[in-house]
Amino acid sequence: MEDDGRGVVAGLAVALGLGIVFAGILALFFGGLGDSGSTTVTVTAAAPAASQTGATTAAGATSTPTATGTTTPLPADVVAGASTFRSFACGACHGLNGKGGVNPAVPALTGAGKEFSAAQLRKIIDKGAGVVSDPKAPFMPVWGPVISDTQVNQLVAYIKAGLPSVPGSEPEQVPAGASPQVAGETLYRTYGCVNCHGPNGLGGVPNPGSPDQAVPPLSGTDFRREFTPAKIKEVIMGGSVIGKPPIVAMPHWGGVLTDQQANDLVAYIQSFK
Repeated sequence: MEDDGRGVVAGLAVALGLGIVFAGILALFFGGLGDSGSTTVTVTAAAPAASQTGATTAAGATSTPTATGTTTPLPADVVAGASTFRSFACGACHGLNGKGGVNPAVPALTGAGKEFSAAQLRKIIDKGAGVVSDPKAPFMPVWGPVISDTQVNQLVAYIKAGLPSVPGSEPEQVPAGASPQVAGETLYRTYGCVNCHGPNGLGGVPNPGSPDQAVPPLSGTDFRREFTPAKIKEVIMGGSVIGKPPIVAMPHWGGVLTDQQANDLVAYIQSFK
């Protein structure tokens, strides 16, 4: 009987405690409704992990997270523009997401979408900009013969959208501990060399203003006979303009690449047949 009595007392204590907690919750709830000066805190459910880093929707667009945990889909042409921005190494000079900081001669693009019309941006991409005659100053190459109209439109859409972060469009990184040749191979892609000189330096990209009507290859007997490693590095850093405009010119990479990166590129180019 004594044990039973203790059990009853314990049960009453627990019930009484729960009753007090419940009553307190009700008081807070109704008190908040009646007090116009109280503060209401809204809790938003956390977005799924995939949406926090950007997820691809069924329509092919990429969604980006907002401050409330929801996602806003990006148009497909903006997503494609981010990929083209990466492929043609725009970020190598204009910085990641066009934020600049690579070289004082190269402007950031974060405000370009508002400063320039779509037609003006297309013209700059197609025709180039900057001082070509100064080998120490990077310039905007003439991309018209290389980039398709569709890609130009995608780049313009990406710039006009404010160059948002798109998963998968980050520049490729050189593997840690890579040999000069492997590092150069990565740089060859990352800095867009492959877009003009082709895989393994085979060339063939149209360049209507040049004598050969094409961007020269970086391989073959003639190339090796004319270009020593020192000469290759000199052209990489100082650029090259052959023929009359409009022309695909070799940009001045001296204000962008480090000396070691230039050496790595030379090592990779030297591996071509």
